[in-house]
Amino acid sequence: MKVYIVQNIEKIEPFYKEARDFLIRNKKLSVLQNEALESLDLVPTIVKDFSEISDENEYVVFGNNLYFEPGLLREFIKRSRKMNSPTVCAVRNGIFTKRTFVNTQDIKKVDGHIEYKLWYFPKTPFIKSTKPVIFDLDTNLENLLMPRHILKEREYLIPATPYPIIQINHWSNVWAANLISIFSDVYRMQNESKIKLFMHALETISFNRWNIAGRMNKIGKNCDIHHTAYIEASTIGNNVVIAAGAVVRESVIGNGTVIGNGVTVETSTIGDECTILNGHILYSVVYSGLLSVTHMISASVIGNNCFIGSGVVLTDFRMDGKTMHVIKDNKKIDTENVFLGACLGENVYLGANCVVAPGRSVPNNSRISLEKNKIINKSPFTGFRMS
Repeated sequence: MKVYIVQNIEKIEPFYKEARDFLIRNKKLSVLQNEALESLDLVPTIVKDFSEISDENEYVVFGNNLYFEPGLLREFIKRSRKMNSPTVCAVRNGIFTKRTFVNTQDIKKVDGHIEYKLWYFPKTPFIKSTKPVIFDLDTNLENLLMPRHILKEREYLIPATPYPIIQINHWSNVWAANLISIFSDVYRMQNESKIKLFMHALETISFNRWNIAGRMNKIGKNCDIHHTAYIEASTIGNNVVIAAGAVVRESVIGNGTVIGNGVTVETSTIGDECTILNGHILYSVVYSGLLSVTHMISASVIGNNCFIGSGVVLTDFRMDGKTMHVIKDNKKIDTENVFLGACLGENVYLGANCVVAPGRSVPNNSRISLEKNKIINKSPFTGFRMS
C-alpha cells in the first residue's frame, strides 16, 4: 500500500509557522506522522496536491497538517478494506469534536459527523463515490468537576481516546492535540495488560492506583530529582531538574528544563530548557526557552523563548458565561467551549501583572508591560529616573 502526504503551506498565527513544524508532546507533527507510518510499515510520498496522484493500486492520502495516532490509521485502513470503496475518515459529532475546536479546522461537516482530510482508495473499486468510515471517540470521557454556578451540568467532559484525529489549522488545535495526546497516552497506560499492572502493583507493594501511577514514568538520563518531588504518569527528558516539593502529573517535560521548588505541572507539555520558578501550569503547551515566575498558566499555548513575569494572568474563563471566541483569518469564530486560555507567539515578554483575555493571541516578538503611571520608576530620594 502506498501513502501520499499532501503539502499544506498555510501559516498559522500568531507563530506564522506551518502545521507540520508544530510540536505535539515535544515532537514535530511531521515526525509523528512518519513514526505512525513506520509502525505500520508504510512509506510516504510527498506531493503538492491531489493532481500529482495517479495510482491504480491501493493507497491512502492525507494532509501534512493532520495529527492522528497510529491506531486510528490502522483501524481506518482495516474498516475501509472491508467496504472495498473509496472512503473518508469521519468522527461522530460530540465531546471529542467540540473539545478539539472543529470550528477552527478546515474540515467538512456532514449529517452528524465530521469528515477529515484522510482518504482511502482501493484497487479498482466497485463503488466510485466516497463513503465515510465513522469513529465514535466519546466512549471514554474524563470528568473535570466544576461548581454549578460556573457550569450547569457541573461535569466538564474531556475525551481520552486511543484514536485521536485533529486537523491543525489554528493555535487552539495545537493546544487540543497536545492535551488529547497526553490523555490518549495515559489511557493506554491505564489499560495495559493485567500482567503489567500486577507487576507495577508488586513493585509498589500496593494496589492503590496512585501508587501504581507513580511507577508509570519514563525518566531520562542525568536528571536531578529531589526526593520530595512527586512524579506520576509522566515523561521526563534528559538533564531535567525537579526541585523540592514539585509535582508533575500526566505531563511531558523536555530536556534541560528546570522545575522549581513547589511548582506543579499537570496534564501539560513543557519544552526543552525552560525554567519554571513558581506556580502551577495546568492543561498548557509550553515550547522551549520559557522563563516563568507567575503563579498560574492555564489552558494556554506559549511559544519559544518567552518570559512571563510575576503576577501575569492568562485568563481562561469568561465571566459572562458565554463560550470562547477566537480569531482566524480576521474572522471571529465561536469555539463552543467555555474553557480556553491565551496564546503567546515566539519571543513574547509579558511584564509583571499583565492580563491577557481568554482566547486571545499575542504576536511574535511582543514586549508588553503596564502603563507608566502604574509603575514606580523614579526614586523619591535621588530623583533619578530609570530608563
